[in-house]
Amino acid sequence: MPYRFRILALVALLSLAGAAPVLAQCTISGNISAAPSGDPGLPAWTYTVTVTWDTDVQFALSHLDLLIDPVGGTCGCTDIQSALTLLNPAGSSDGEGGCTVDYDQFLECGGDPSIPGVDGILLKFEPIEEGCEPGTTGTAVLVFHSDIAPVPVDGDILSLVDKFANEYCFGNLSGEFPGLACNPVSGEDTAWGSVKGLYR
Repeated sequence: MPYRFRILALVALLSLAGAAPVLAQCTISGNISAAPSGDPGLPAWTYTVTVTWDTDVQFALSHLDLLIDPVGGTCGCTDIQSALTLLNPAGSSDGEGGCTVDYDQFLECGGDPSIPGVDGILLKFEPIEEGCEPGTTGTAVLVFHSDIAPVPVDGDILSLVDKFANEYCFGNLSGEFPGLACNPVSGEDTAWGSVKGLYR
């Protein structure tokens, strides 16, 4: 069985005080592709994450999280740190008014405190808002590197979530990820399904 990785992308905006959740028909989807880097100064493989979102309301993207290892997984933070090379800026998306938004990336070992219940190891993509901000719709193309060759990931396991104001929107993520010797999913499929069910 190929390695399978749970990947959770979260798009968050700080809520207005006292604001109630708004129902929306939001969408978010993405893909991770891998290709040889061809650059002797970089690791052997370049991984490109492409994410498209539409919040369907006035609340726009705040940041993206790529959840690599949920709580209870067998990968430690040092495993992920040694496997991934993160260069900044990581990539860009279109922004409001036709401008371009650049993103920095950070490995977070303790989850995302701005999102209740989002724990474990994750890769955070943070917009660099210098005169340009992400909009309610957009496409981000983001890159990280690894010397570890890609393996296919299960589309039923990978997913994305769009968080805006108090609401979450899940979508599908497909593609490839470095084939780590540790197993980030650790047979926690039932628990993962329960977490996703909380936000549908």
